[in-house]
Amino acid sequence: MALSDIARRTGIPAPTARRYAALFKDYFQGRRLGRMTRYPEEAVAVFLRVSELYGQGRITTEIEEILQREFPRTIEVGPASEQMALPAVPPELAMLPGNLTEILTDALSDALSEALNSSLNRFGETLDALADQKSSLEGQKSDIEKLKNGFVLLARNLKRLARRDQADTVAQIARMQERMRNMEPKLAVMEEITLTLTSDNADLKARLSAQEVELQRLRDDRQRLEAILKRVSGLPT
Repeated sequence: MALSDIARRTGIPAPTARRYAALFKDYFQGRRLGRMTRYPEEAVAVFLRVSELYGQGRITTEIEEILQREFPRTIEVGPASEQMALPAVPPELAMLPGNLTEILTDALSDALSEALNSSLNRFGETLDALADQKSSLEGQKSDIEKLKNGFVLLARNLKRLARRDQADTVAQIARMQERMRNMEPKLAVMEEITLTLTSDNADLKARLSAQEVELQRLRDDRQRLEAILKRVSGLPT
């Protein structure tokens, strides 16, 4: 069945299902047919399990470990590691009467060509998954930049509030500055992870998941800080 069919049966949004298929492709037993990837009936249970684990607050690395224990894993071998060459015709076949040698040779060539095409299709699917992950990474980098700009605006508002001689305001500013100092190492770590991800595809899935969690926490912190500033000073955030 197609990915859209699985999305309808499981109730998982199609973009989310595509992300699951890219992150945990080894467990869905998908088979690429032309430009489409088809999945067996057993893949429905895996999609539902992944959705359930994300709903429980699990991160991608934890889900990967759970899937390894609960479901079989299919390792696809791409053309980069498959060295396929058409073998020479044995002398015994060369001595066969008529055109039987040519028939057997053509049959063997067709079988190997089909296997090679299948490997090329799997390799193309892998490249598509990497492209999706790269797109997700670019989105994460854009979110980090927006958060950094937001912190700059917060810092400017804090400087304005610092000029006021109000004890409660000063105390709140001190708490918010402490939280911002705690956030700066996280931003530095996230930027380092982002740079590393662009050159290390092997760890891309695990690092993207960790980055998603950290970004969500930073968004929540920013919203809480902006709410506090609005209550204290009435300044625009």
